[in-house]
Amino acid sequence: MFTVKSVSEEGIYYLVNGWEKNKAFWIEPRKIKSNMLFSSPKFAKASLTKLLKIAPEYAADEFELIEVTI
Repeated sequence: MFTVKSVSEEGIYYLVNGWEKNKAFWIEPRKIKSNMLFSSPKFAKASLTKLLKIAPEYAADEFELIEVTI
């Protein structure tokens, strides 16, 4: 499973798959659940691109595509 790791002044967070269902864009790494992860890197990248279009304030963060095992 995959996600995007964001590093900012606020801390380290993971991008959540299914924003509407989970009611969050980002979550702390220790709180991540398997249903919040992406099945492939391309879906994680597409989700980040979509998020940055509606919330450009996140563009200043550092992003890294990562593989997560839970």
